[in-house]
Amino acid sequence: MFPRVLKHILHTSCYRLYIRSPLVRFCSSKQMCVSQSAPKTQEDAFKRIEEKIYFSSYVQDNSLSLNYRQNKIFEMRLKKLEKDTARQRVGLQPFPVALQHIYGEVLNEPAEDTDSEHDEEGDYLPYEHMALKIERKSVDANTMSESAPTTGQWMSDYEYYEENENDDRTSFYGTPDPNQPVSKIPCGGCGALLQCAEPSIPGYLPSQLFKKLNKQQLAVTICQRCHFLKTYNTAINVTVSPEDYVEMIARIKDRKALVLLMVDLLDFPCSIWPGLSDILGCSRSVIVVGNKVDLLPKDCPGYLENIRHNLTKSVIEAGFDKNNIKHVALISATTGYGVEELITKLHNIWASRGDVYLVGCTNVGKSSLFNALLRSDLCKVQARDLVQRATACPWPGTTLRMLKFPILKPSDYRLYLRTKRLLSERLQKIEELKLRKHQAKNTGMTQQATLIGHIGCTFSAPTVPSKDRFSVSQQGSANAPILTLNEKSDIYINSKWCYDTPGVVQPDQITNLLTTDELLQVLPKQMIRPRAYLLKTGMTFLLGGLARLDYLEGLPSTRILLYSSPNLPVVICDTEYANEVYQTLLGTVYLKVPGPDSRRLAKWPALQATTDILLKGAGKHVSVADILLSSAGWVSINLPVDVEASFRAWTPERRGIYVRQPALLPNGMNLRGKRIRGSLAYRLGKTFVKR
Repeated sequence: MFPRVLKHILHTSCYRLYIRSPLVRFCSSKQMCVSQSAPKTQEDAFKRIEEKIYFSSYVQDNSLSLNYRQNKIFEMRLKKLEKDTARQRVGLQPFPVALQHIYGEVLNEPAEDTDSEHDEEGDYLPYEHMALKIERKSVDANTMSESAPTTGQWMSDYEYYEENENDDRTSFYGTPDPNQPVSKIPCGGCGALLQCAEPSIPGYLPSQLFKKLNKQQLAVTICQRCHFLKTYNTAINVTVSPEDYVEMIARIKDRKALVLLMVDLLDFPCSIWPGLSDILGCSRSVIVVGNKVDLLPKDCPGYLENIRHNLTKSVIEAGFDKNNIKHVALISATTGYGVEELITKLHNIWASRGDVYLVGCTNVGKSSLFNALLRSDLCKVQARDLVQRATACPWPGTTLRMLKFPILKPSDYRLYLRTKRLLSERLQKIEELKLRKHQAKNTGMTQQATLIGHIGCTFSAPTVPSKDRFSVSQQGSANAPILTLNEKSDIYINSKWCYDTPGVVQPDQITNLLTTDELLQVLPKQMIRPRAYLLKTGMTFLLGGLARLDYLEGLPSTRILLYSSPNLPVVICDTEYANEVYQTLLGTVYLKVPGPDSRRLAKWPALQATTDILLKGAGKHVSVADILLSSAGWVSINLPVDVEASFRAWTPERRGIYVRQPALLPNGMNLRGKRIRGSLAYRLGKTFVKR
């Protein structure tokens, strides 16, 4: 990336010179600032308030100090860095081929560069009605080539039905039939009952498809919404109220069941529904599951225990009884870290005394964990390939009704076989962990420092299925069997079940205010690299268009650490000009989120402040507290011992502003980079401490 930017700069003849603004007071009159092209109207807006801005991460990231001599030095340093990196990689012990592929993944495979793809896509509202014109084509099934376009299991047929252009309801979404009754078969992706009566109700399928499918075929079909989420990452409008979500969760209260309370470690306590303990019952056994631990940087050797302690404290403050919390697990449903240990705890603590419910707010990873448990020793072997995977998507509220799979009864012999398998894999995991640590220390690569795990299966499915296990029918001329789980079979009739419940929309979260493209910008995908800044009294810190932090009183300057998605830009200005700067830059690339759509900006809620936050220092290089800015991220405050400072936080509609004490990562200052000369920012921080 860096040489490519340098090459672009060296061949560019149009440079802009900034010499008056405090934003670039670290640049001399001989230095030039090159910015990637932003829309001219946005540049004009920035020029109007340029004198009032001290720092903009967008400008800094797209700027380089240039003159002939510095360019030569810069080129030499780049060449030296490339040689040193190549020399280090040659000296590193490579991953054995067996270790690279034993988990079904290539550990050293670089991430694909999808910047060009995203640049070509326009912003869209996730509930926007998409009108796509599709031409009907006559297709002969016998002569169709392998390269014929297809868009999925049911959409491949969906593209070729007759459309009535005079019917306003006919579109890319198909034609509804209000006279057709709702089926009793749930969608395999979200759990909603399949129907063709109304597109705005969950579980919708076009009548052209719904009517021609029998019960067995519907049982393996996902609804239109799940198909668009999986294939196009687009959410279709549905009408489900938060009250319906809470009503579904309340059904657990009168049942003997264990609750897996899932919490997003990047967004708590905002991802803990207020009053959930009352909804579930005061005596409910709970296992707390902190998800996305792989995205948190390692600030000290014992950082996982600090995170577990902080999470337990927040859950107790949310109303849960400490005696009912049976275990606190830190996992990553995406990489598999900690999932095997969670299954072992489930077997030891709960066994098969009752059902298990995955409960939590939207977008905490319930569906991802459900899919991980489905292919593990927790699920009955016979049902492992019959239950469809839940739809996992960044858009809140993906699961609309309860999905489930039967739990394998952990007999003593089965537990023995499972323990034997885990012990046999232990040495292999230890060696892999040592190798990853060695490569992480020598290369500093975030990928090697990421926590990963392996989810294995001790038991395999029997080769000869019994008669009652499946419901089999024929589909089309190919006579392809459709296999569905028969709950009335002797195998499942007395089983306990693991349920994936709908996500409850937390009022403190701002995720439901964002479009799909904005969600992808706000939610981190890789381990967070903390960004450090020097904040002076009377200054304001803007995190995109989502949050604002004012430094009111205290030391002349203090250091703060920002934990958020790297895609969210930062702007620092005087507090007296903060409102003007925010309103001017809202909808531009300098704040990025929300997007530039004028209609959307007109509906965007205003930032509102809480009461002043008073903090007292805990020690040098120790973060005294975190100021949580809803789902946008959080800011860790560093203050010397017994030194007091006051702050004021702002978010849309005053959502999700909390003070976490102690800080989630109290030693995060160890991860900061070096101070950029003449700037309020530090260089990009590390993701782990090398010891």
